[in-house]
Amino acid sequence: MVNVNSISVELADLEKQVRKKTTHSFIKNQLDKPIIDHDKLFVLNEIYQNTSMSRSQKQDYIVIVMLIDIAIKTHDLKKNEDYNKETDKQLTVLVGDYYSGLYYYLLSELEDIEMIRLLAASIKKINEAKMNLQYINNNSEKEMYKAFLISETHLFTEIAKLYGKYELIPMIEKLLMLNRLISEQADKESILYNYYQQKGFNNSAYTKEEKIEMQINDLKIELDSSVKELSSNYSNYIYRHTLNSIKTNISQVEEG
Repeated sequence: MVNVNSISVELADLEKQVRKKTTHSFIKNQLDKPIIDHDKLFVLNEIYQNTSMSRSQKQDYIVIVMLIDIAIKTHDLKKNEDYNKETDKQLTVLVGDYYSGLYYYLLSELEDIEMIRLLAASIKKINEAKMNLQYINNNSEKEMYKAFLISETHLFTEIAKLYGKYELIPMIEKLLMLNRLISEQADKESILYNYYQQKGFNNSAYTKEEKIEMQINDLKIELDSSVKELSSNYSNYIYRHTLNSIKTNISQVEEG
């Protein structure tokens, strides 16, 4: 069994490596430091376990993928109300471009053509999904959630497939999708709230808040089920660091 504390040490070291790459004096003075998603670090760390790569090589690949995720999230910030000033928007775009250029540079050093193609195709698909999320009037509810799923999980599930880690895919999809919906729920101006507002759910049997809460509760149960199907190496960590805070909620939903 993998020691949970040893995994935490590994993730802390990976975060340190990502921070090193994203630290730039100009960026630090202009914008908040980028948010590094620990669940995504965990997912990548598990994908690269038991591969033939050296520890240093694994770290290089994980850092590159996290830089891609940070670049995408940074570009998304320009739509946020906290970045209303034109200069802030321009700086945010430039910083996102800087991260993008950085991961392409690191990829070129690795000389891994297969990975370069996979990442390029994944980024293209994610950007298409994000475009679909901007045209909410044209989307059905099913199409909206599919676009969310692609934008949040596609990069990570494609890497899992590349290394034959198919058993991790249900967990990856449920975990990262759950995180996105919780984020959408916390922001009353989010894409999902706006979608339900425009689709007239105020006049339906459920309020916007109830619709989102129902989706979140379903995902909690599905994630709980997916984790139970994995070895204890994965489930111990996820229950301690991710599902612990919602574990009682899961049992309440199942009983209800």
